[in-house]
Amino acid sequence: MGALRLFAPYLKEHSCAGLSYTAYGLIMQELERADSGLRSEASVQGALAIYAIHSFGTPEQHARWVPGLVSGERVGCFALTEHGHGSDPGGMETRATRHGEPGE
Repeated sequence: MGALRLFAPYLKEHSCAGLSYTAYGLIMQELERADSGLRSEASVQGALAIYAIHSFGTPEQHARWVPGLVSGERVGCFALTEHGHGSDPGGMETRATRHGEPGE
């Protein structure tokens, strides 16, 4: 999917097609028709990971993360639901902590 740039076909940068959100929705519908897991992977990678960095990240974060996420060489994730807090992001206790050097 990364080679076809299906993770973020709405972007114009990073060799993506610059498609409309309607076209993106149709692509997701076809992936869903084949397998719900494929659509979920593409949705999380594109709509949650790539979109967040592309929309709110710094130029440095764009350069560091978006090319690898778009190509599928990197995998993004999204965590919201947490025991005892449901889907309330204000109550989340989980934190990311770096151990070692980046890329390890």
